[in-house]
Amino acid sequence: MAHEKYPHLFSPVQIGNVTLRNRVVMAAMGMSQSDGGFVNRAVVNHYAARANGGVGAVVVEVTCVDTPLGLNTKGMLVIDDDKYIPGMAELAAAIHKGGAKAFLQLSHTGRGARRSIIGAQPVGPSAVAMPYSFMMGLGNETPRALTVEEIRAIEEKYAEAALRAKKAGFDGVELHAVGYYLGQQFLSSTANRRTDEYGGSRENRVRFLLNILARIRALCGADFPVIVKISVIEMGPDGGISLPDGIYFCKRLQESGAAALEILAGKWSGQAGKNEKPESAYPDCMAVPLCGLVQAGLRLLTGKKPQIPLIGGGRAQNPVQAEKALAKGTCDMIFIGHGLLVQPDLVNLIGEGREDEVRPCIGCGHCIDHQLQHGGRAVCSGNAVLARGDNDYALPPAAVKKRVVVVGAGVAGVEAARIAAKRGHDVYLYDRAAGIGGQMNVAAAPPFKQHLGLLRPWLERQLDLTGVKVRLGEEMTREKLLALRPDAVVCATGVKPRALPIPGFDRAVHAKRILEGEPTGRRVVVIGGGSVGCETAELLAKQGKRVTVAELGDTVAGNTGKTAQTILLGHLKARGVTLLTGCRAVRIDARGVWCRTPDGARLLPADTVVAAIGDAPEDGLYRSVADDFGEVYLIGDANGGGVIPNAVYEGYQVGCRL
Repeated sequence: MAHEKYPHLFSPVQIGNVTLRNRVVMAAMGMSQSDGGFVNRAVVNHYAARANGGVGAVVVEVTCVDTPLGLNTKGMLVIDDDKYIPGMAELAAAIHKGGAKAFLQLSHTGRGARRSIIGAQPVGPSAVAMPYSFMMGLGNETPRALTVEEIRAIEEKYAEAALRAKKAGFDGVELHAVGYYLGQQFLSSTANRRTDEYGGSRENRVRFLLNILARIRALCGADFPVIVKISVIEMGPDGGISLPDGIYFCKRLQESGAAALEILAGKWSGQAGKNEKPESAYPDCMAVPLCGLVQAGLRLLTGKKPQIPLIGGGRAQNPVQAEKALAKGTCDMIFIGHGLLVQPDLVNLIGEGREDEVRPCIGCGHCIDHQLQHGGRAVCSGNAVLARGDNDYALPPAAVKKRVVVVGAGVAGVEAARIAAKRGHDVYLYDRAAGIGGQMNVAAAPPFKQHLGLLRPWLERQLDLTGVKVRLGEEMTREKLLALRPDAVVCATGVKPRALPIPGFDRAVHAKRILEGEPTGRRVVVIGGGSVGCETAELLAKQGKRVTVAELGDTVAGNTGKTAQTILLGHLKARGVTLLTGCRAVRIDARGVWCRTPDGARLLPADTVVAAIGDAPEDGLYRSVADDFGEVYLIGDANGGGVIPNAVYEGYQVGCRL
């Protein structure tokens, strides 16, 4: 039925001489979960789950061709030596067993590498530091310019890496020329300021990629397909890659035997304007129109339609939009990235007509930030298994069926309830609110957070599918729990407002009430510059209010992921919000907020004072029943969780432990 609904999405397609069962390509996304570059059980299970989940092709994450200089993270996969072939062979075999074709993305980080990872100065086409990117939250030191001999040696390393991938059983490879990696750095007129054969003109700037492509074809044969993932536009203060540049590069790659092009764009900036969107507000299939521009450009340059398939995507897990793009011929295949991290069997669910069971990606960016900012593996706000342990998705049935009561229907409580129910337990979910979602409902209220609102319908559907008995509008007490006589109790009771011990604090309005729609005066002071305070400030500034944020620490929105933080601060600056750090509120009266600052006492005039100072765990019920039952658990914000990935992980773990 679904194949009739999405005939183009589920039709076979060719990449070179390789036939894919459908037109969904899993985009390469770094997970940073290898063991010193080697494939391990976590890596195999991760990609096997997506292959079993129905994708046509898996492009395995960014893999280093030249250690240590080419490394991005400590957990990056590596293929610069034959010793990595056995693990890669196991990985390719697991992908094939799931029915998907296997491609390996080859890369060198170039000037994007960090000294703390590689132990040396980064290298690049020129001695030009990577500019700050609010899309990645990174800047970097000035690299050392590569010599011509070094460039040619790196080209050979790419080709040798491709040959190892072929020996390991991969169906093809992908060259990474997007973002802050070396492939794009050579294409960019701002990163590449060379005056020799590798720099200057478009022809010279694409030479690095063309040479790599030629050497791969020489070593691996013309029938070993090579995809090129390319930025056809790079926007920055000084240019980078113009659209005519990008189309010319695509033309040359087509002429030189590339088997497919995955089309993207990039942007460099130290500050985001008020209209710049974080991932939590990205539109569906946002990069697909770029494929249309490339098609039109290639027609102009060659006089005929493109002779190379184009892969488009960008938040493309919406099958309706993906099908439209394929039916119109805007692109030939759809790449899906984060949607497959949160829902490994996304394609199978769509194919079975179960679209409402696909967990949405909320665009939080934790998967990126946890690697690049914190040096860990990727984590996911929706998928508790992702990059945790061995990525084992098995849910064994419960050995003993239990009567389980979960108190609190936020994301942690719902996760615990649904996992416990899937394992066979008899689960009851209570919440004093009229609906499920808890803190998530308020978190979706600020500007540019609309994808978070997609989660509640999915949670409701999961509770229905798993047979959890939901009891809303009921306050749970110790006496009620004793009367219910459960075998296990899970307390996911959330948080309660925190108060500042200062005179007049009762005049302040909690930020959550503002996010729920309570009106304010024209002048507003927000006490607390964390994510909640800053997001509330943005909402009020969009309403035309004059807003000041008073933060005790030296950083605002510091508990937000780096990319989201940079965009949020850019929005606040663009809307005229005053941000004060080192500012301690000492009294609130009818005139506003009296503060102690490094420059002395100060009055911040306000018609409305908003408190965004964080909340305290609501763990009273847990403490009252901790000794009454054999199993009692405290999870989520009630346990100090703080962010959605932690809440979901704790809920999943408890659901498995019961």
